[in-house]
Amino acid sequence: MRDVAAKAGVSQPFLSDLENGRAMPSVTTLYRLADTFGLTPQDLLPSPLRDEVVVARADAEPGPLDDDPRVAMSLLVAGGRERVLEVRRYQLAPDLPVGEWYEHEGEDLILLRSGGLRVELDTGFEKHLTAGDVLWLSGLLPHRWRSEPGVGADLLLVKARPPTSAPDGDHH
Repeated sequence: MRDVAAKAGVSQPFLSDLENGRAMPSVTTLYRLADTFGLTPQDLLPSPLRDEVVVARADAEPGPLDDDPRVAMSLLVAGGRERVLEVRRYQLAPDLPVGEWYEHEGEDLILLRSGGLRVELDTGFEKHLTAGDVLWLSGLLPHRWRSEPGVGADLLLVKARPPTSAPDGDHH
């Protein structure tokens, strides 16, 4: 258990608390644990029933995305095994990056609810989004994003992925 905790970058007591349902991991920790076990993050989440319908409140209390307290994220609807859609709400402090360059199978759609967001592709393309803007991009294009200085961002990220995609170290 100590080896697993070290590989995932968490303490052994925290891992024990996770295992026994006494703690909730941040999204970053969930992804590190999945990488450690060679799984997708969805593999570590409860599997929805075949005919399940998920209803979530858009104003749900945000949960942690990372160890950085300036970032909050509320997972609205998580795609489980064999699911293709995942919707997340991000609330970002001003001038805050969300991870490094990132690429994955599938597609992303960003709806900026308020604030400002800078989206960059490794091709040199850069787009500054303002409230109400919607951006679609192929997940195969390496991309990253950050909130604009002085304003922060509140956005919805809709991901569509092939249900059989392999683990990819997803961080947003």
